Amino acid sequence: MRSNGLSKEHVHSITREALETLTYQKYGDSPTIKSYTNWKLFEENSPLRLSTEAEARDVPIEGHVVLSGSEAEFNLPAGVELSEGTLGLSQPEESRILGFHFYALKKAYRLKITRDLVEPLVIVSHLSGGAFISHHISIEAENVSAPVIIYDMAEKGAKSLVVELKARDAELELLTVGKHKALSHHLLRASLGEGAEVRAFTAINAGKMSHHREDYSLEGEKSRLVLRGMPVAISGAVDYLTNVMQYGRETLGETRVHGFSYRNGWTVHRGVAKVFENAKGSASEVTSRVTIMDRGSLGVSVPMLEVDTGEIVSASHSSNVAQFDEDALFYLRSRGLTREEALNLFVHGIGDALSDHLERLRSKARSNVRGLTEGLL
Repeated sequence: MRSNGLSKEHVHSITREALETLTYQKYGDSPTIKSYTNWKLFEENSPLRLSTEAEARDVPIEGHVVLSGSEAEFNLPAGVELSEGTLGLSQPEESRILGFHFYALKKAYRLKITRDLVEPLVIVSHLSGGAFISHHISIEAENVSAPVIIYDMAEKGAKSLVVELKARDAELELLTVGKHKALSHHLLRASLGEGAEVRAFTAINAGKMSHHREDYSLEGEKSRLVLRGMPVAISGAVDYLTNVMQYGRETLGETRVHGFSYRNGWTVHRGVAKVFENAKGSASEVTSRVTIMDRGSLGVSVPMLEVDTGEIVSASHSSNVAQFDEDALFYLRSRGLTREEALNLFVHGIGDALSDHLERLRSKARSNVRGLTEGLL
């Protein structure tokens, strides 16, 4: 089933005049005043300057949902229902980049998972044209277990992808693979109700400028989030933000990110974990690490933890920015590997280690992480 996505029904909209009143980032959006995203590039490639329509091109990944340019194609498995609209977890008035997203958005799609899925539900968002294109996908899951894979690819122009997720009494394994050359804006906003468990792994190959943000709200009792991230910037830039808000009792929020910068790359991780007063008996962790592979590259690690209750199981945060271990590099090179091969092997090893927690997606996660890093170094 194919759709050209040219209907504005069930989509939040914003006027050009209203856009002019919005800023890209508010102080409260970040643990630091400084924004590491080069918003000037998005301004120069905004939907006010570029076309908001683009033809579908050849997509290198097969998926159950394929959004390419302004078109959409669906081949959904049994147990997944399709409708239109959003879940209302994001609004155009929040920021200028979300204003651009909704200004350019033609149609939003909703997927409801109604039964357990054995094979991953694969969603592809793709752009290879000189335009500003918005894609918007919402996912609902209740009383089910399912793996989901999201491929986010921006080859040319500027692409915005917003994913909204609501889960309750559900077990989800979420793999997000971002592979970019151009400008990309990615927002994942998830609401975890009672008994929801999400195990998420995110691997990002940065483009010219990649702004990738994940917001998780643990609202239900005993909801759980285990998040692993690997942002990689090789001659590119990625600003990776993770925000975990814990409201429910006995919730678990665990974020561990290891990023890499190489060849004048910029890798930034800004991670927030907050435990609210009602989240008694909860545990929270945010660990941020960035490895700088060579001179001229930049690594920034900014974790922040805030706890409003004294009745907590555990809470911790840590930050580390370090140069690549030259002794390990020397060892690998003494075994006959070139510098490029040694660095590539090192990143692959980290990718494999981070993907191990995706038990049911282990083989597919590993192959995708390898595909992400293969040839980059």
